[in-house]
Amino acid sequence: MRRAEPRRNARPNALRAGWGSFRRWRWTRPFWGGLLTALAGLAIFGTTQMSLSGLAFQLGPTGFLSWLIPTILVTAGLLMWFSPQHRTFYAVVAAVTALFALVGVNLGGFLIGTVTGLLGAALAAGWVPGRPATPGRDTADDGSTKKEGTAEPDDSADDRPQPTTPSATTSEQPATDISDEAPSASRQPWSTN
Repeated sequence: MRRAEPRRNARPNALRAGWGSFRRWRWTRPFWGGLLTALAGLAIFGTTQMSLSGLAFQLGPTGFLSWLIPTILVTAGLLMWFSPQHRTFYAVVAAVTALFALVGVNLGGFLIGTVTGLLGAALAAGWVPGRPATPGRDTADDGSTKKEGTAEPDDSADDRPQPTTPSATTSEQPATDISDEAPSASRQPWSTN
């Protein structure tokens, strides 16, 4: 009689696969810029819906800006995610809208919404598409990659100055160090003229 093998739980593998696909999706777009921009819109909208002992904080003609500015910011944040090739345009729209929220809606959500919106717009505008680094490979300064454990050639010898001999110079006089010479009247100081 054969013993039945214990059944593995499929849920951790599904979560791991879902997290991996989310990470790949996140690396292909300005995720944090879009998230902060959308959160700025929600923060500004939240401040417009507050009231303190019956005193409402909505400003503008019948509260129109308290709906328009957050809608623009949330829409710009979502468009940064779903249309990353136009991220610079959406970042400019978000930055201008967040700045306008200072005068249009409760000091831009009591400055929290404006600062968050400007930070999100800056992150989205500065994001460049790239490939995430694969484990086991290091990225060099020039953009090329090398495998772990491989030795690089020692270039430090090329960086050192090579000693010169008098016969190696092109002129008839041997090379001298200027700092050893005494100052002379014939030598003029450097000028910017």
